Amino acid sequence: MIVPCESCQSTFRLDSNLAKPTGTRVKCSKCGKIFKVYPPQSSERRKHPRIKTSNLISYYSFDESGKLISHGLGVALDISKGGILLETPCFVESGPIVLAAIDWEKNLVEVKGNLIYSVKKSNEMYRCGIEFVGINERVKDFIVNVIKNHNYQGYKLFIAIGRKIQALQKI
Repeated sequence: MIVPCESCQSTFRLDSNLAKPTGTRVKCSKCGKIFKVYPPQSSERRKHPRIKTSNLISYYSFDESGKLISHGLGVALDISKGGILLETPCFVESGPIVLAAIDWEKNLVEVKGNLIYSVKKSNEMYRCGIEFVGINERVKDFIVNVIKNHNYQGYKLFIAIGRKIQALQKI
């Protein structure tokens, strides 16, 4: 593997088997800087590429008998053909999930999934990995609508900022 020095950016060749997962201390032969080197990260584990989004998504969590456990709103951080990463202010109970969103044409779109994980992140927020159940036309429509809505909202913001700049330039 090729290792750049943190200080002088000189590059050196290092056998990747020598780099420990916890980091291996190395010394730059040019500037003398000592820094840690980590082994190269394994290839992407995901089956499907993720697309960044920032949509509001409603979620409904159920137990195995179908009883509603929790519900709330979250922000979809990214989405793929296989699942979605949701950021929520509350811990989401494991089990079957129904996700609902409003598309850019104001239609309600729903899809089923299973919660894979719910972990606490900074600022009292939780990240929830949700795998879609039964990839079918409904799931594909949900994904397309989430992405279209995200892009539509971004476009509306772009237009609004452009108008604001034009108005300020006239002053």
